[in-house]
Formats: sequence, structure tokens, C-alpha cells
Amino acid sequence: MTMPLKKKSLMLGAALLLGGLSLSSAGAAGLSPTLLERAKRGDQTKVGVIVRFQFGNDARGRAQLKNLRAQLNGRLDQLGSAAGFLASAIKSGQATSLWLDQSIFLPLTPVQARALAALPFVTDVFENFKVQIPKPQRAVALSASAAAAGEPWHLAKIGAPQAWAAGFKGQGIKIGHLDSGIDPNHPQLQGKIAAFAEFDAEGNRVNSQPHDSADHGTHTAGLLVGDTVGVAPSAKIISALVLPNNEGTFAEVIAGMQYVLDPDNNADTDDGADVVNMSLGIPGTYDEFIVPLENMLKANVVPVFAIGNFGPASASTGSPGNLPDAIGVGAVDQSGNVASFSSRGPVAWSGKINGVFVKPDIAAPGVDITSSIPGGKYGAKSGSSQASPITAGAVAVMLSAKPGSSVDSIKNALYTSASNAGSKNNNVGFGLISLPGALGKLGVSVSAPAPAPKPTPAPAPTPTPTPTPTPKPTPAPTPTPAPTPTPAPKPTPAPTPTPAPKPTPTPPPATNKTPTGPAGYELCALEGQKCNFSGQRLAAFGTEGQYLTGTGTDGFNCTVAEWGRDPAVGKFKGCFIKPVPGSSVPAPKPTPAPTPAPKPTPAPTAGKPRVLLVDDDMGVGTDVTGALRDALKSNAVSGGAFVWNVQSQGPAPLSEMQKADIVIWASGEQYQNTITPADQNTLRQYLSGGGRLLVTGQDIGYDIGEGDFYRSVLKSRLVADSSGTAKFVTSGPFGNTAYTLNAAGSAQNQVYPDVIADLGGSATVASWGSANANAGTISAQSIKVDPNRGRAAQKQQDPRGLVEQLAGKIIGTALGQIFGTSGQQASQPARGGRVSAQSAGENAGAIVANDAGRYRTVNMGFGLEGLTPGSRNALVKTAFDWLMR
Repeated sequence: MTMPLKKKSLMLGAALLLGGLSLSSAGAAGLSPTLLERAKRGDQTKVGVIVRFQFGNDARGRAQLKNLRAQLNGRLDQLGSAAGFLASAIKSGQATSLWLDQSIFLPLTPVQARALAALPFVTDVFENFKVQIPKPQRAVALSASAAAAGEPWHLAKIGAPQAWAAGFKGQGIKIGHLDSGIDPNHPQLQGKIAAFAEFDAEGNRVNSQPHDSADHGTHTAGLLVGDTVGVAPSAKIISALVLPNNEGTFAEVIAGMQYVLDPDNNADTDDGADVVNMSLGIPGTYDEFIVPLENMLKANVVPVFAIGNFGPASASTGSPGNLPDAIGVGAVDQSGNVASFSSRGPVAWSGKINGVFVKPDIAAPGVDITSSIPGGKYGAKSGSSQASPITAGAVAVMLSAKPGSSVDSIKNALYTSASNAGSKNNNVGFGLISLPGALGKLGVSVSAPAPAPKPTPAPAPTPTPTPTPTPKPTPAPTPTPAPTPTPAPKPTPAPTPTPAPKPTPTPPPATNKTPTGPAGYELCALEGQKCNFSGQRLAAFGTEGQYLTGTGTDGFNCTVAEWGRDPAVGKFKGCFIKPVPGSSVPAPKPTPAPTPAPKPTPAPTAGKPRVLLVDDDMGVGTDVTGALRDALKSNAVSGGAFVWNVQSQGPAPLSEMQKADIVIWASGEQYQNTITPADQNTLRQYLSGGGRLLVTGQDIGYDIGEGDFYRSVLKSRLVADSSGTAKFVTSGPFGNTAYTLNAAGSAQNQVYPDVIADLGGSATVASWGSANANAGTISAQSIKVDPNRGRAAQKQQDPRGLVEQLAGKIIGTALGQIFGTSGQQASQPARGGRVSAQSAGENAGAIVANDAGRYRTVNMGFGLEGLTPGSRNALVKTAFDWLMR
């Protein structure tokens, strides 16, 4: 049945008004968990959100770009007058059309976002999150002439000169470049820029001339098209500055992606990129990147994305490079070995994509790579950020040799010609790329570089000349018998004795292949058997690139029931193990002669634990080791408190954590990199083995509160950047005691203690101001003036600070027409306020305790150094007692 559009619009408007009043108890499909949680509390704080719409998008090639625009506009039109505020917001610049993502960006309150998520055709509503350039491991400035001497090793390593000699240099191909910008005047890049645009955090285009906000973009651009350092020197670049000073947002990146695909905003002209390089990402798996990648593929644009610099731990990849359909690129050194920093797979996707996948897909040179940097200079950088443009440049060369090649044919050519001969692992994927080999797979004849010589076999023994037979052989006078006179074309070797069959484990059914494991793992048991070992091992279950991974202790059953999920349905699987990094697995010793039984390890004195303090203050402000020394001495077993200083010793290794009953992670006055993605991965492994973790620092929530580790492992939710009060009171299992920060005798350094709340089964065991306080009782501002001017300035500008005018733009009365507040703007936070919760019932916690069964965590939203020695000692004892229960 069809109804008139006007009537449909009126009904929709009414539905919205009703929905705005009745959604307090119901969820909305596609609304992100954090927005939903805040909407349930009636939160009216403005945040920048992405609203994604659903529509069919089956067009292919460049017609897909036009199709996406038309269908997004059509969806908005179908909403009728009820969507008038959307059209108005887009026209006025308050909202941004992100047609590649089938979405729009606009500032909304969580309550409004929840109402929008209930609209027809809306599939997802989520926050405009941050993305960044993976931090390089090493960057060395070189002289202006450094790139001129000899052929850069990264070009020779992939065989680029052989492709050039055959006449293929990327001519006629355009490469999309999303980065920190580009220096158009560098000698390597002059005349190479086909188009340039800059975008802000909301996806709006900024009026600017080509420039580099840092130096990363110029470096990656040189590797794409540089005259002497680039893989495709005859290609052109379409550059989008989406990472100002190496950091941007999702909306910014999507706006840049659609720009490089269609710079003139006219889908009828073919002026867009044929291949896109993105040396950017965010650790973990993000479904939000799925739609724009799908639409790139439908437009037949090759996606080449860095896999991340979060290695060497397994399962350390970043999005969007770890999407199954993207070409995720890892880094290798000059010897072809995987770089220590390069992210490793496997990657486990759950949600809109389900399964465990081997990543990266391919590898390219990424260690000490020389390229252009702004000002006509050169520099050597290391990272998957360098490996990715080298690969994208190779794709441009391939497309210049075989124009119109499909994305799948490019992938197939790259993968099947790489150094691993068709096999794939979680370190380098299919291996180091070979440009001549990939061209050959496309049917383009190129003189490949001479392969490494095969080992020369030992020369066959020179056969003894067969003696000329005589009518009657005369016996020789020596005991040696005369050779047999019958000549043979080939000497018949003596038959090799058939070896006795080796004992094997119970064989798999005849219909199944023997399972294969991840690189570096050894088979421990076949499916259905027991994997036996002592101690702790990294473990994997599955076969042929599809695995579940974890940490096993003293053996486990190799069954789907034990692992909880089948990673390779219908395939015969196995269990594989390898040593935990940093630990040593002793070789089996022969059974010794009977000796006296070893003395058992003495139990901790009076139940006191062994403690590892990870001092991660990086030398900023008060030394946390000095501040905590006495409290640890009193509450840890004698001689059982150890310190790992990150600044002087590097990242804390898993092997050191596993020696402790409790790990304390103290970040001091750090407000960036408080717990890095690599550290989070190590802590996950420690906790999976039954560890106990105490986190303490005034800005850990500010730094990583939006991340999965904070929410899923610590089971904490960041409510506000600062409590506005120095007093907190414990409750529940932590007793009922009042504590005050910054009192005489303390470090007096607490400026922004986080307001946090329990999430998903954890418990708030201390509250700001009074026991069981809520958001309505806190002032939500810094306790005192911040002496760190840089930190103070950043917090006033950074959305993570949840500061005044977070969204930056207000739709006001237009939104009010829909949400029942016509003529009034939605309420805004108080000036200077940092509270994300506007509901009086929102928890205002200082400490969250999480009993996850296998492990326990205590998350303190402040630094313990901010307490007096007596208070510090008492709270540490309380926390230790709870952790060790």
C-alpha cells in the first residue's frame, strides 16, 4: 500500500515526537553502546555523531559514486518535512554529507541521537572517533643530498627498476593520498599533485593551499611518486589533508576518501584515484570502516592500508588495514624479516563481520626508508606507514601496465607472486611483494630480477669409463675383481631401505587434511585430543588461516567446547602452541635420578602479595616510584616488590608481569600514552592468565576512556575529566573511609582526577564528595589551576576533555522542532564543565573494582601519589586485600 508523501511525512514527524518521549526504556538499533548508555540517562551534552542510512548500492565502477550521492539525498527526501533540519543543517554547514559512507555528520545530544537511530532507513549512529598515524619507530633527518646517492634499497628490494625498464612507471594513474598533507615544492614532488584539499574534524573542507602540517605526508607521498625515491614516479597524487599534526577523526577521513575518489564532486568526470593509500589507523577492530571500504571496492578502487606499528605481539593489528577486504600491509627490513614493530595477526572480527583472519595480507620495506620531508630535505623513517605507500606505488605501476584491472586481479597478482609462494602467515601475510612477479601474474612480460641462485648440487661422481670388452677377459693379477663388462646407460642405485614408519598421533579422518597452524606455532594436538604441556604457552585453535588464539596454562582440551567457538567450520582443526614472548621454555630433560623433593615456594608472608610496580610517569612531575615505595614495602611480601621503569627500560614485558601477584600501573602526571595499545595487549595476556591489576593515574580515563581496554577489561566508563572536588569516600567491599587528595604531605599534583563509573558487572567502590555520590553533586571542573599549560590548552580543545562547546556547532531551534523543544536550544554544559553525564543519577565514582572471575582489576581515577603517606598506605592495603581474595 502506498500513501502520499505528505501524509507519510506527518506520520513520521509524529512518530519522532512520540519516540523522543518513549525511548527511555527501549533501545535503538545501530546506536553505539556509549551513546545508548548516555541517552538512557537523559544526557543533553552535544557530541559529534555519524548517522548512517541504509539503501541499495549495487552500481559498479565510477557510476557507484553518483549512485551513492543520489541515494543518500533520496533517503533524506523520503523522510519528508521531519528531516528538514537535516537538509537545513547540511546547507548551513552544520552537518556534512558523507556519501561514501552513506551517512552524515552532525552535532546531536545522545537523546537526539537515540531518536534518530529509531528512524526508518537509519542503520547506525555512532560518535565521531579519532584516528591517527601509527607512530613511527624511528625517524632520522638526512641532508638534502642524501637521496641522490645510489638507488634506494626499498626500490631494488621489490624489483621496481625492472618494471621501469619495461616502460611501466605509473603513467596515467592517480593515487589517493590521505595523510598529514604534502609539500608541493619538494624536488621529488614538483608537478606530481593533481589535486589537494584539507578537511576539518567534522568533514568540512578547509580553504587552504597544499602544505604539510607535519612531515609524514610528504614522506609517504615521496614513496608513492617521488622522482628517485618513489615506486611510481610517473603517477599523480590526489592528496587530502585529513590528519593535521598526524591526528584526525572518522568524519575527516571519510571526507578525504570521497574527495580523492571524486575531486571535482562530479561523478560524470573520471578524475578520481585508481588506488588509495592510507597510512593511518586505530588499534583494534572498527565496524565503522566497513561501509566506506565496501563502496571503494564497488567503485573498483584498490584500497592499500597500513596494518599498524603495534607489534611484535600477536593480534595487534589496526583498522582499517585489518578489514578482510582491504590490502593490509606489514613492514619488513632490508633482509626481508618482519620488522619488530610491525603489527601481527590474527584478527578476530565479531559483529558485522565474524571470523578470525590472517593479517597482514602482504609486506613491503618499512625499516629506515629514505624519502622526502618538507623543505627540500630527506629523512629516513620506519613503520608500516612506509610499507603501505611502497605497495600502493607498486599497484599504480601494475595498473599502468594493465589499465582497468579489477581489484581482485590486483590482489591475486600481488599475493601469488610474493615471497611466501602462496602461503600466508600472521607476520608478513603472503610475504614481500615482487613487482615484476605481480606484473607477470597480470600477463605483462617483465624481466624479473635474477632469483637467488639455488644451491649448486654436489657434482655427480664421474663415472668410471666402461672398459672395452674383450673376447676373453683375462683375470687381473690382483685380488680386485675385474669390472663388470656390461655397460649401463645409468648406474642403478642400490635400493633405499624402506624406513620404519614413525609413530604418529591418532590420524585425522581420511576425509580431512592435516591441520596447519599459524607461523611460529607448533602442533600440540589434533582436534578431540588433549594438548599437554607445563607452564604457560600462547595457543591457537583452528587451521588454514582461521584461528582462535589465547594463552594456555598446563594444557587444555583441543575441542570446540573448550574454546567456545568453531573458527573453521567443517574443517579438521588442531591446537598449536608457542612460548610466551620473553619467557624461556626449557627443553625436556631426561628423567633425573631420584633427588630430594624441592622445597615448595613459601607462601607470601601473612598473605601479602608479590607486586610489580610499572612506573610509567615518563619522568613527568612527581616520581611515582618514590611516592609509592613505603606503601609497597608495608603491603607486599618482604623482598617481593619490584619496579619496572618504562622511561629507562622500555615497555614492561609479560614475563615480568607473570612473576607478580599484582601489577600496579602508575601513570603519574602523564595525559598521553598512559597505557599504549601495545601495553594494553600485554596486560590482556597477563590478566588472561589470572592476573590482578591496579591502575592509578589522574588522566588514564581522559586518555583511553573511549577505548575497548578501558570499557571491556577495566569495565569502567569515563563520566567526566575532573571531579571538581578533592574528597572521595569508599563504600562496599572497600569499607567506609574518607580520603582527600592534595593534602599537606602528598604530592599535591592532582588537577584532573577522573570521574568514572561501573560498567557491565563491575562496582563503583568509591565516590567523589560522599559515598554513593552522583553527577548532580559534583562541580565538574579542575580541582586547581593546572601548572602544565600545554595540557590545559589541549584539554580545552580536545573532544576527549569533554569541555565546553564539545560539538562546536549547535543546530538549536531546528532540532527543537522535532524533539519537542521548539524555539529553545538543547541544554548545554556549564561553562568550563567537563561532565558527559547530565543526569543527576549518574555515578560519580573515584574507584571501580571489577571481578571478572579469572582476573580482577581496580581502576583508580586519580594518582595514589596525591594522597598522604598514611592514606596511601591504608588504601593500597584495602585494594590489595580485595584483589587477593
